[in-house]
Amino acid sequence: MRGFFSAVSFLTVLPVPEALKSRRDNAMFTGYPAAGFLIGCLLSVLFLAAGLLLPGLLSVIVLVGGSIALTGAIHLDGLADCADAFYGRRDRESTLRILKDPRIGTMGGAAIGLSLLFRSAAVSSLAVPVVLLALPVLTAFSRAAVLAALRVLPYVRGTGGIITSALPRPAAALMLAGAVAATSAALLPVPTAAAVLALAAFWRLSWRRIGGCTGDVLGASIEIAEIVFLAALAAVTHLRIFWGAFFPLAALLFPNGAF
Repeated sequence: MRGFFSAVSFLTVLPVPEALKSRRDNAMFTGYPAAGFLIGCLLSVLFLAAGLLLPGLLSVIVLVGGSIALTGAIHLDGLADCADAFYGRRDRESTLRILKDPRIGTMGGAAIGLSLLFRSAAVSSLAVPVVLLALPVLTAFSRAAVLAALRVLPYVRGTGGIITSALPRPAAALMLAGAVAATSAALLPVPTAAAVLALAAFWRLSWRRIGGCTGDVLGASIEIAEIVFLAALAAVTHLRIFWGAFFPLAALLFPNGAF
């Protein structure tokens, strides 16, 4: 539980008393999936409330803006830094230097804009019940992806930055990530598979360019997982490819929902 509260404190702007946080180094990582699930639930409530008060597109903007506000845009920052650093042909030292630079360049700004556009367009194309139920699955999966990234990619900044020491119980963390991914795949196989493929391609790029990962790479992984997951979910609903346990469950909970 302390790892969960530490993860909530790091991944969101929600106030968490220090007494509830873990004092073990890197303990927050094992709390990432649960913290992600909480984030998704909070966003679902926000989207439901916005939908009762505002027309469709405005409620989507409130959802996207609420996601940025809740997380402090830390993952968007990672996406922007990776776009600036990985675009073009640079050596390892130059790439790492750009990743550490707090300023955002042209490609970083473009990446942020495209991320917001993809999110808004995908959500606006989905039925409200689908968005409400998919958000917790999406956010738990995207945070679990960080655990997998830390397992397959060495952290190239040693014990600086987001990593304060050697990661505890890496096998347990990987099992947790696998369990969350398996659940996501059982519910929504196509969006999950699309996100996994996109993450694999991004992690391969990070491996080739810097030999591992940084905090920005981890943040960008969350963004990429969510963008691709949402886009694939929009595609399967548009094509009426209702594979997985998600849609029967959604139909039971929302019998009048139009998928």
